[in-house]
Amino acid sequence: MPHLIKLHTENKDKGLVLIGVHSKNGGDKMEAFVKEQKIAYPVAHDSEGKTLKSYGGNSFPDYFLIDRAGNLRFADLANGELDRAIAALLAEDAPETDSVGEGDPDGEGDRGDDPEE
Repeated sequence: MPHLIKLHTENKDKGLVLIGVHSKNGGDKMEAFVKEQKIAYPVAHDSEGKTLKSYGGNSFPDYFLIDRAGNLRFADLANGELDRAIAALLAEDAPETDSVGEGDPDGEGDRGDDPEE
């Protein structure tokens, strides 16, 4: 846990967003643990194990990295791979943001399926 806190502190201004997902067991103690450890990133309680199952997690801790465009890029990373993978993703350019927003009311971007375009 101290290493994740350090990673968050050192990289949050570079674009790293950490979200902790606590396993279904011990959720009643999660809030106190987050406060005690001074965890400054959000931590959710996966009370039914649906998040872990949807990402194919099979060990604790498991790390899943989603890039700036919202794509799952690394899954089930080992502790020793985490720093390198985060550094690689943070080194990438941020995606252009004009595909979602005012000109894209449904948030689906230009799919190229409009024959008049």
